[in-house]
Amino acid sequence: MIDALSETYKDMAAEAMGVPPGQVSILMIHRTHEEKDYADQSVYFFFLNGEPFPSAVGKVGFDPAGAHYLERERRGLQSLGDCEKTIPAASVPRLLLYREVGGRHALLQSALRGEKVSTWLTPGMRLNGRLRRFLAWAADWSAALGRATRADRGELAPVWTEEFSVKMDRTGRSRALLEGAARDVRGGFGGTFPAVLAHGDFCGENILGDDEHYGVIDWELCEGLSMPAYDILDLCLWVLFRTEGHLEPDPFAALERLLNGRDPLARELRCALGRYAAAMGFRRELLPPLVTLAWASYCLNKFRHLQRDETGHFARARVAVRKILGTPGEVLSGDKEPG
Repeated sequence: MIDALSETYKDMAAEAMGVPPGQVSILMIHRTHEEKDYADQSVYFFFLNGEPFPSAVGKVGFDPAGAHYLERERRGLQSLGDCEKTIPAASVPRLLLYREVGGRHALLQSALRGEKVSTWLTPGMRLNGRLRRFLAWAADWSAALGRATRADRGELAPVWTEEFSVKMDRTGRSRALLEGAARDVRGGFGGTFPAVLAHGDFCGENILGDDEHYGVIDWELCEGLSMPAYDILDLCLWVLFRTEGHLEPDPFAALERLLNGRDPLARELRCALGRYAAAMGFRRELLPPLVTLAWASYCLNKFRHLQRDETGHFARARVAVRKILGTPGEVLSGDKEPG
C-alpha cells in the first residue's frame, strides 16, 4: 500500500513540476507523533534524475490534526505570494499543489537547498564569522518580510494586552505597561500601529542555508499578522538556547542575557535587533516597546498549553515586561553596552 501511494504521489509531483514521472525519484520520511505536537504526517522528497538535492517536498496528513496543519501551511505559503519582489524568491518555498490524494490531504511545495542552521550552530559554539553573517542575513530578511507585509492594525494591541493580562498577570500590573508600550509604538509610527507577517517559528530548525544563501521552511505557524520584531526576538532567544545547550530551554535566562550580557554573542544579537530596526526604517528608541509587545506575544504562544502558573513562568514573563521596557533603545540596538 505504501509503495502504491508513493507512486501516486510521485505522479502528482511530476505533473506539478511538468516532467515525466520516470524522471522523478522519491524519498519518504515518516514523522511520528512524538516528533510533533500533532498526529502522524509523512514527508516526501522528490528528486529529478541526476540532481543531488530535492526539487519538491510533499507533506501528507493522515488524520484531521495532520490535515489541519497542512491547511495552515498552505495559507502561510499563499500569504507569501505578494512578497516575491521584496524577499528573494529562493528564500521561501512556492506552493505547487494542495489537494486530496488517496483520501488524504497532500501539499506540494518547491524545495529549498542547503543544510539546516541547527546542524552547525551547536552547544558551546562561540561567535564566529559564519554566525555573524547568518545573524546579519536573518535581520535583513525578517525586515524585508516585514516591509512587504506591514499594515496598520491598531486593534491588535488591545487584544494582545488583554490576553496577556488575563492569562499571565491577573494582578493587572502588566496591563498599564503594555498599554503604554502600545501608545509609544503608535506615537513613533505617526499614529498608526504596525503589524507584519511573522513566520511564527523563526529558528535554525526551519532555516536552510549554505553560508551564502538562506531560506525559510515550515510555514505552518504563520497565521495572520503579528508584532514587528517577533521573529527576530524568537531567533535571538533560540540562538542562546542552542549555544548554551540546555536540555530544557529557559527563555527567561536567555532574555536576561540578551538584555544585559556583555559577551560577544549577546552583543552581536543586540546588534541584530538594531540592524532589524534600521532595515525596517524605525528609530532605535522604539525597540523597547516593540520588543516588549513581541515578548508578550511570544509568551502567549509558548505557554498557551499552561493553564496555571505552577511553573512560575507567568510570574517571570510579567517581570520581563518591565525589564525590557527599562532597557534603553541604544542598548537593545547594540550601540551601547548595558549597565
